[in-house]
Amino acid sequence: MSHKRYVFFSLLIQVITILLASVISIHICEIFGINQLVLPLVLGGIYILLRMLHYLGISIAGHFLDRILSKRQIEVAWDIFTPGKVQTQENCRDYGHGELMKKRMELFHYEYQQEQQQFLYQKEREENEKLEAVLKYTKNTFNRLGFDEAEIFQISESVRYFVTNRQALSCSKVSIKKRLSVTQIALKNFAWNIAYQYNIGSDATATFVMETFSEWFSNTAFDTVRKNLRTTTGRHKIEIDEHIA
Repeated sequence: MSHKRYVFFSLLIQVITILLASVISIHICEIFGINQLVLPLVLGGIYILLRMLHYLGISIAGHFLDRILSKRQIEVAWDIFTPGKVQTQENCRDYGHGELMKKRMELFHYEYQQEQQQFLYQKEREENEKLEAVLKYTKNTFNRLGFDEAEIFQISESVRYFVTNRQALSCSKVSIKKRLSVTQIALKNFAWNIAYQYNIGSDATATFVMETFSEWFSNTAFDTVRKNLRTTTGRHKIEIDEHIA
């Protein structure tokens, strides 16, 4: 019940009590021949008596209601915890868990949202740190192999697109010139190292290395590259490294 409704019903009870006390007081004065000057005292006494009866009635009704509810709760609890009884939603609500579960759900929802935001923030930060490590590895690797700045930039952008979209970026703007000192095996190892950090499949990885370093693979079949992305035997300019990020 809202505060306004509570005030309204309180005033209504007061008015009814006063009117009833007035009627009873007038009848008492007429029956017993009491002087009208004493009427206010009689009215006050009757009013107090009616109020006491009112509160007494509320108390008695509340007592019986508590006993009825307690008995009902015991019966519901017996139904809930007795083996073989089905725990229905109605029983749980009667047992008084409805409001408690609602409050717990609200608290759980708030905590879950906070934790989810923290989880997403932590995940985003970790992904950014991994990407930075992968791009640093890319830059250092091809800088060591003598590639120029424009080529390293193109390779880095291809790597960024590859790990973000799980597909290859077509390298049409900047041509990456073939070096005889850098073999297909080395480049496939490089592509495998990148793909391994993000659990990217062999088809996408093969497409990535063939698109990015197209001059090395112009006469090589896709299936040949896909089946031999990882080489651990021998020494190569780029070795297999599972821990670049």
